[in-house]
Amino acid sequence: MKKIWQVFFLCFLILLISCNSSIDSNDEEFTKSVVIQNFETYEFRTGISGDEEGASILLQAKHYLISDIIRNAETRGEAIYVYKPVPYFSGTDYVELKLSTGSDGASPPTKIEIIKIRIIVE
Repeated sequence: MKKIWQVFFLCFLILLISCNSSIDSNDEEFTKSVVIQNFETYEFRTGISGDEEGASILLQAKHYLISDIIRNAETRGEAIYVYKPVPYFSGTDYVELKLSTGSDGASPPTKIEIIKIRIIVE
């Protein structure tokens, strides 16, 4: 019976390690902190404007009036993250963005960046 538990535990460890190794070595993470006033709108310019490149919100902010990625003629095709807090909110908000670049048009992106933004609203 003891051997069964040892084999089970070993299988569990292998499964756990294989799940954690699924993170691509090309993925990068960046953390950024900003301070804004409650009445201000914060913009994060991603620098992404190609057709095959993308930007998305992985983890949405919680205290927002606006929290979106804008990409249109006004931004000249660049994906820009825009955040505006709800009225009278003061404190810390948090958002995670996923930026995908490096596609040649026929294959998926080769570089993924996770941008973690801590927004301090005064």
